[in-house]
Amino acid sequence: MVNTETTLRVSRDLAVSKNTMVAAKHPFAVQAGLEMMSKGGNAVDAAVATGFAIGVVEPWMSGVGGVGFMTIQMANGKRIVIDYFGRAPGAATADMFELEEGDSQTTVGFGGVKDEANAYGPLSVLVPGMVAGMCHALEKYGTMGLDEVLQPAISFAEEGFPVDWLRGMLIASQQKTIERDPETARIFMENGTPPAPLFGQEPPRIKQPELANTLRAIAKDGPDAFYKGEIASKIASHIQSLGGILTADDMAGFQPVEVDPLVINYRDTELLLLPYQAGGVNTGEALSILNGMDLRSTGFNSAATLHKIAEASRRGYADRFAYIADPDYVDTDWQRLNCEAYAAERRAEIDPFQATSVQPGSGISTTYRPTGQTADSDEGCTTHYSVVDAEGNMVSVTQTLTLIFGSVVTVPGTGVLMNDSMNLFDPVPGRANSIEGNKRPASSMAHAIAVRDGVPVLAVGAPGGRRIMDTCMQMVLDVVEFGMDIQAACEAPLIDCSSGNLLIDEQIPESTRNALASMGHKVVPAEVTFAPRAFASPTGVQVDPDTGLRFGGADPFGPGIAAGR
Repeated sequence: MVNTETTLRVSRDLAVSKNTMVAAKHPFAVQAGLEMMSKGGNAVDAAVATGFAIGVVEPWMSGVGGVGFMTIQMANGKRIVIDYFGRAPGAATADMFELEEGDSQTTVGFGGVKDEANAYGPLSVLVPGMVAGMCHALEKYGTMGLDEVLQPAISFAEEGFPVDWLRGMLIASQQKTIERDPETARIFMENGTPPAPLFGQEPPRIKQPELANTLRAIAKDGPDAFYKGEIASKIASHIQSLGGILTADDMAGFQPVEVDPLVINYRDTELLLLPYQAGGVNTGEALSILNGMDLRSTGFNSAATLHKIAEASRRGYADRFAYIADPDYVDTDWQRLNCEAYAAERRAEIDPFQATSVQPGSGISTTYRPTGQTADSDEGCTTHYSVVDAEGNMVSVTQTLTLIFGSVVTVPGTGVLMNDSMNLFDPVPGRANSIEGNKRPASSMAHAIAVRDGVPVLAVGAPGGRRIMDTCMQMVLDVVEFGMDIQAACEAPLIDCSSGNLLIDEQIPESTRNALASMGHKVVPAEVTFAPRAFASPTGVQVDPDTGLRFGGADPFGPGIAAGR
């Protein structure tokens, strides 16, 4: 075959170790997790250390002002999801945002709000849940103390971390956003200029001494140091001084929630997914539909296979936008939505040769129906990491500020950059995911853990807004269905159905794209490059149950790595 032009090919080696593995979006965070396990800690200790560390060295994606979910599968069979996604302030109301004409959604959350008040500034802030969730996980399932697992994060905040070309470019791309808040600009800019590495010079470092002090307080006094007392008072007072509604009582009242994972069977594997208002219901429905189809016979990323995946995914998205919301506030028939009989009904709607019109499924009552479409550009937010230890305990975590730099509000004297996760609520009243005080918004987080014959064998996840769900689904398919190793899966071409279009990696042959278009799919080719990232950006860990070897993988176009010992 003769190429008419040069082609960019980017790859990473598969990470292999005998005992432990961590995959995350920054080598310092991976180092923190491995350090805990080398000291005798388990996967939960490592995950908590990694979580606090990644919030320091990738602070525009997640951190102590953010929210998330942790899934734990212990080697002894214990499994749990810790939901530390934030809740709306108690004073929040369905009509709190002034709407502009139109009803729009973005790749992350909801637009259509005047002055983007649900995306930036004081009214965009949920009660942050990350500190409570991490501390709960450590106390109940870890073996080490807060003072020890927080030490790497404290050091990274105090001593700073170097800004490489990719992170320098990211900060520069967000300059106008950063300049919305003077404290955020003071921390992340150098005299009004984005930090950038220069040839022949030491890279600039971002130091966060105020955040280091906040982390020290948490290490000493636990979550109460963050949710009660001086730090909580500073957070609430500052947000209110800017016109927000978050109160000290909102902070003091926050508690993480333990829930059972959504468990579905796919081939010979149990999949542990995020339940209820998270994206696992979406991916779970699609995978349950696909479990009744023969994908291997049509082959990896053939037009016939991608057609089946797209049709299953589109049904998952239709039901997500119609029915998914905080179960404390919306009475959804979760049992029907997640059962095999319902998946069979949705499977029967699929024409194997033609794209079909997709509506929410029947028999699950709510009044909300989607009217907007998702945008065609990735917001590149959130972070994901996975851990497996020598005993076989496995943890998968996704956490976020929501948009890059979150609300852009950094609380003076604390170093805490606050989330803007109010953006994940539908700002239109009267819908399943509309705003209410103390309610959790629907989340796109959709990481998964796979268990075979009682042994955890895979943990995968990704950042990337609403494109997380299809990426995580395809990661599972690539490993479980098509037998890829975790690094090959992280590099495999993707599709995405979160909008009305079928976004498809240009690495998939043009003949395949044309075949999908002829079936009636609205095909939009997407170049895969370092930035902007067209799809979600996966990482994961894998265990060979026969040899016990641990494997790790990371998106070659992203900043993450996997490493083990």
